[in-house]
Amino acid sequence: MTSHQRRMGLRTLWLLVVIGLAVWLTATRHDALYDLVSELRPGPLALLVAASCLLLVPNAAFWTLALRAMGQSPRYGVVLHASARALLARYLPGGIWYAAGRGALLRHHGISAPASATTGGLELALGAPVAVVVGTVLLAAAGEAPAWMAVAAVLALVAVVGLGGATIGRLVAYLARRRGGEAAAVPGVSTLVRLTAVLVGYWLAIGTLFWAYLEVVGSTTIAWLDTVGAFGVSWGAGFIALFAPQGLGVFEGTLVAVMDWGAEAVLLVAGFRAVLLARDLLLTVAAEVVARRGRSGS
Repeated sequence: MTSHQRRMGLRTLWLLVVIGLAVWLTATRHDALYDLVSELRPGPLALLVAASCLLLVPNAAFWTLALRAMGQSPRYGVVLHASARALLARYLPGGIWYAAGRGALLRHHGISAPASATTGGLELALGAPVAVVVGTVLLAAAGEAPAWMAVAAVLALVAVVGLGGATIGRLVAYLARRRGGEAAAVPGVSTLVRLTAVLVGYWLAIGTLFWAYLEVVGSTTIAWLDTVGAFGVSWGAGFIALFAPQGLGVFEGTLVAVMDWGAEAVLLVAGFRAVLLARDLLLTVAAEVVARRGRSGS
């Protein structure tokens, strides 16, 4: 059995476990689930979906900044459009297809495959660590984690970004090869710092969106620091868990454990993915409409 077959087998087994747990929670806690669904209001949910569309702004900024640092000349609007068109590739098994799809679309605009592969690798290499660091700092500020842990997390990130260029380069090269391409040279430290800053903004934004989601569908008010901090740590853990597609199950379980909630809260947390799915469908349709109008007008 090849390593690829083992990974696919592990992911399939994990998905079966997650589905089994979801069925069990639904069957044993259907009253709590009914109470949750019965209190949902379409207006605030629609606003959440609309607000989630803005998350693509820093995501596309990350790609634009990284590509320009590698000598490419993409327009931000082109990257944003390609990012929206490729969103549904996130749901394909393997975890590589969103970056690959975005790179394929950008090739039509003169962006080289190695540059796109490197950008996708940088996004993976920096995304999870930044999420965990942001979450740890916020939890420490809320008094839910020791201060030394936040300091250690920040120092580790600074060391990786400022001193670990070669390490990041090797990791990015490996991730690029997983995407079927060769990596370009990794940008310098100044660019890595700016990319990290963009990711910090992104994780604060998506964490705040999750906090707003809980305010809409939850029955109690939860502190922003606690919620966004727990979100960052939990989403980062799911990001690192390669056996779980998009961190499914790992994110939910970790967040419930960090927040010290009951098992039924897993269903509440998992509902946030429905908001992101609605966002992805909406943006994909809008991007395809724009693409077709562009082709018909040319």
